Amino acid sequence: MLDKLRQTAASCTGCDLYKGRINPVFDKGNSEAKIMICGMVPARDENLAGVPFVGRAGKLLDIILDEVNLTYNDVYITNLVKCFVAAGKSLSKKWIDSCRPFLAEQIRLLNPYVIITLGADASQDLTDVDLPIGKLRGKILYYKDIMIVPTYHPSYLARKGGIESMDYPKVIHDFKIAIECYKEKIKWA
Repeated sequence: MLDKLRQTAASCTGCDLYKGRINPVFDKGNSEAKIMICGMVPARDENLAGVPFVGRAGKLLDIILDEVNLTYNDVYITNLVKCFVAAGKSLSKKWIDSCRPFLAEQIRLLNPYVIITLGADASQDLTDVDLPIGKLRGKILYYKDIMIVPTYHPSYLARKGGIESMDYPKVIHDFKIAIECYKEKIKWA
């Protein structure tokens, strides 16, 4: 089912973003994992590679995962919007609305225990809470009955100094919250 959804997303023309798509960017990691990470949108490097989080933000995400002892076998990674959006361009509601069915179906198929949302757009869309990411992060929110842990996007951290950013420890803290949520859910599953 996930393969069919991936193929459908790869040929989507539901909004004008498909015109800039070089390679479809759908997911990476373990589709059996119960920790999902949802970013915002593929950047230039991801559009070229056809894989999410391979550029500068991806390298920082790799460091974050390593620091909290997670591997790509432990997580499933996707984005809110599946097609490339140029750096610095704000996400349009119509782009998010066009891609929302793909993300909703990914969530339904994978049935994760916890979703770590990276950045304001993914966090606000999945939680339906219209607050800045600085007010959302560090909390446990919900998408249906799935725990959502919002945090800063690695691209934001990269612009603020990467691992030297004063917000980097907050992201590590948020990932640790997500891991604890996951462990708690395992106890009851």
